[in-house]
Amino acid sequence: MNITLKTKFYISCLLRILITIFVLFFTNINLFMKIILIIFSDTLDSDIPKFLFNKWICTKSSKCNNLYYQRLDKIIDSICYIILLYYIISINIFSNNINKFLIFLLIFRLIGVILFLSNNNRKFLFYFPNFFLEISLAYSLINYYDLYNIENIIIIIVIIYKVIQEYFMHFLKWDKKNK
Repeated sequence: MNITLKTKFYISCLLRILITIFVLFFTNINLFMKIILIIFSDTLDSDIPKFLFNKWICTKSSKCNNLYYQRLDKIIDSICYIILLYYIISINIFSNNINKFLIFLLIFRLIGVILFLSNNNRKFLFYFPNFFLEISLAYSLINYYDLYNIENIIIIIVIIYKVIQEYFMHFLKWDKKNK
């Protein structure tokens, strides 16, 4: 049986969702470790297959910048983030204000993903940065290590880092590629 490249890619995307569910609901580790594992699971549809297979959806040189990969990757990211948000709310680890803030951040990103998917313009991913994942990680670390006295500093650092990262990932590369 010859499995096509697209089928392998879809399987890797499904694995990301299943790993997210497994890590969140079937492991007994701290929330920040769960989030880190979810972040690493993102390599299942990009870096790991590029290393394992001679051919992949994105090549070693393109670093997965093609539109086909990016569109499905953002959909899978969104599904995993929705599952994560559901988990965070269900374990009642944060205050209602933090939960509402995380909901807002996820909706904010989903707007950018929807605009990206409808316009095929990655700049929308910069205009609507993915603060949700990193802020969730930051709050889980703040909560676990009782860092509430420096909470605002941590959140500001995360936001600055994320804006810079999103600029290089979705704005600068896209702008250079399309000139």
